Amino acid sequence: MITPLEAQAFLKASREHRLEALFILAITTAARQGELLGLTWDSVDLEAETLNIRRALQKVEGKVGLVEPKTPSSLRTVALPELAVAALRRHHARQIREKMFLGRAWDNELNLVFTTPLGTPLDKDNVRKRELPPIYKAAGLPPELTFHDLRHIAASLALGNGVSITTVSEMLGHADPSTTLRVYAHAIPGAQREAARIFDKLLTG
Repeated sequence: MITPLEAQAFLKASREHRLEALFILAITTAARQGELLGLTWDSVDLEAETLNIRRALQKVEGKVGLVEPKTPSSLRTVALPELAVAALRRHHARQIREKMFLGRAWDNELNLVFTTPLGTPLDKDNVRKRELPPIYKAAGLPPELTFHDLRHIAASLALGNGVSITTVSEMLGHADPSTTLRVYAHAIPGAQREAARIFDKLLTG
């Protein structure tokens, strides 16, 4: 798993990329790729600094559309850090410019936050295979890392820096925190040592 400094290098490498905001959201919200690609502007509240995850972009019988999540726990509201809010504001301004340039040719009927330059839904494989590898390489990270790895990185960084397992579980959309603990126990290696330190403090004064 990557370090905070490596995560910063990833974000630096993604600057000026058309999908910078997408990558920032991935590494700060731990949302799934389909959830972020299916994000619509009416589910983003930049003033409240939150996004509501309610649907995911999915291809069904050859047609791309928005689908409801399979479990109630996947329906969630995620708090956004300031860097994500700023990136979304820049992205929104860029999208408005693209829409104005194309005029009637703009095709974003789903009101998606992240689209192609034509306004159509992004293809998840194109994002994974074409957009991400150059950024990983520029950041000095293995280019074979996937979009899903950003979700793992977000969860691991949060847990490794003191965010509770319950909160991270909510971010991930897991139904049970035990699932999160089972997958990410490695991300909190100092937890038992911290518990021992607390007992020393409590019981020895």
